[in-house]
Amino acid sequence: LGLEGPRVGVEGLSFPFCRVGTVWRHWCHTMLPMRPLAVLYLSLCLSIWSGPLSGSVLGADASSSEEEKAGADRTIQSFNSLLKIIQQSPALHGPIAGVVFFIISFSAFAGWALAGLCTKRLVAAEKESNGKQEGAEANTLDREAMALAVLKEEEDRLVQRKASQGDRRKSTVEEEEAGVRSKFQESLSMAENVVELLQSLKQDLKDVLSVQQQAVISVTTKMLQNPDSHDLTVPLALSRGNLGSPSIPNLQVQEWLREAFTPRSTTQAGTKKSMKVVSKSIMFAVRLKKATSVSQTHTVVRDFVPFKVSSEQEEAIRNVLDGLDSWNFDIWRLSEVTGNRELEVVGWNVMHDWGLVKKFGIEVDTLKNWLAHVQTSYHRSNHFHNATHASDVLQTVHYILKTAKLSRYISEIEIFAILISATIHDMGHDGLSNNFHKNAVTDRALSFNDQSIQEMFHISSFFHAMQKDDSINLMKSLTQKQYLELRSIIIRVVLATDMSKHFQELKDFKQLMTEKGKSPDEWGEYTANLMSMVLHACDISGQCKDRAASQRWANKCHEEFFNQGDKEKDMDLPVSPLCDRTTTDVASSQVGFITFIVQPTWQVMADFFPVVAEEGFPQLKANLAYWEGQLPKNEQEEKAEKAEKG
Repeated sequence: LGLEGPRVGVEGLSFPFCRVGTVWRHWCHTMLPMRPLAVLYLSLCLSIWSGPLSGSVLGADASSSEEEKAGADRTIQSFNSLLKIIQQSPALHGPIAGVVFFIISFSAFAGWALAGLCTKRLVAAEKESNGKQEGAEANTLDREAMALAVLKEEEDRLVQRKASQGDRRKSTVEEEEAGVRSKFQESLSMAENVVELLQSLKQDLKDVLSVQQQAVISVTTKMLQNPDSHDLTVPLALSRGNLGSPSIPNLQVQEWLREAFTPRSTTQAGTKKSMKVVSKSIMFAVRLKKATSVSQTHTVVRDFVPFKVSSEQEEAIRNVLDGLDSWNFDIWRLSEVTGNRELEVVGWNVMHDWGLVKKFGIEVDTLKNWLAHVQTSYHRSNHFHNATHASDVLQTVHYILKTAKLSRYISEIEIFAILISATIHDMGHDGLSNNFHKNAVTDRALSFNDQSIQEMFHISSFFHAMQKDDSINLMKSLTQKQYLELRSIIIRVVLATDMSKHFQELKDFKQLMTEKGKSPDEWGEYTANLMSMVLHACDISGQCKDRAASQRWANKCHEEFFNQGDKEKDMDLPVSPLCDRTTTDVASSQVGFITFIVQPTWQVMADFFPVVAEEGFPQLKANLAYWEGQLPKNEQEEKAEKAEKG
């Protein structure tokens, strides 16, 4: 606008004044668009101000003086007059609009500046607050970390202190044990010394021990004083001091299980572990370093029958052999189509399947002659222990070797040994039990001093026959070391089929499973235990097969028992348990046999070989349920009552 012209003072203030007309026109022209807005704004303000004034006048009560009312009216009239002047004077619209615009602009700028300043201060305050909070949190974390470190250090000190105390306590206990052992009398056995110790302890602490604790010491003392009456490997239901166990309502079944599957006392049978120790010694003395285990693929050889047959018979045999690798192989059908020469056919095929004929240089004619000799060595008149049973056991071992992968654990010579063992494990069996031979004092009992009489006879007959007749000597091409190893394995494995060793063998194998697991690498020196358990399990596998097979095997077994009972009556001998055809119940005996013998054995097999859990074990449980359904009514009621209680 320029600063020319005089200055006009207004109450001590001076403002530049120049070219008033030009500036006025320019200002009014610039603010022309704002006139309606300015007039509207000023009118609105005056209306708002006049409202409260008029309200105060209208709302005045009677006590208000006339002067106050008159003053209010004059104020309202002044506002209204001013509003009319503005509305009726267009010349004033421009200046008023300019003033209003200036006020609004200044207010907006001041508000923006103030808002920016406030925002900066708020942001700064927030940062300061966050910084303080983070600092506080960091301090808290540092304190917590320090506290944890202190706790960890204290915990380490406690652990070290406890370990030190444990070592001192262990050392003290070991010293005390050494002191106790030093007091043992050398003239007494270990059991007798422990009995003396327990009796002394009971006497010294009689005022401190409770009645129950004294009873525990008394029971332990009695068991140590009479170890023969409490075999620790035998279930309590079958112990010799337990008569009429609730688990076995039938006393005959209990007595049979006890006599057949538990070892006799040392006064009757000598030291029960002596043969086991000797066998292990032989095994470790002559064992060769095992070759990598093999697993052959089953292929039917061109000449799969070791004797002449018709074309129709050959076709029938071939059809049956298609199931040689299956669990429920029909051994009776094979016996039928081979004319009761099933063992020769099964033995011929499994020996070729595993490549043993070529591996060990076995002459074909020698193998044929040997199989024919073993076949005829089994007595066809036996209802159970005959060539059909041997063939069934041999085929089941082949199944475990191949389908269950036992071959991954053992060498080729061990495969050879277990197949021979399965073939001859009942060779020459006369259908009578070991207890019969012992009670009758037979030549077999005298020859083997009442020790695993039948099993000793089977092994001895096998080796004697080959030694006498070179045409059936299956081992004549073996080296001396191979022969000794093969012989020791066969002795160990076949002796394990003595049912009186059942619980000890099962206990030993369970312990090995716990220690060695399932890795083939861990079983290097214990494959004899594994093979023994497998052959024993296959020997009692009849109740793991299909329903028809399980019934057939059970009936044949009991018929053989009954024949023995008839013979015992004729000889005025005590009739063995389950051998009296007039009092024995087949269903009860099968329930006891499966519950206490077969099921625990095949549970172990199922744990070790998963395929058994899928095929054999479910069938076993189904057969057990079947036999339980055949129990006499009173035994079913007792079993149901026991199940409810237990």
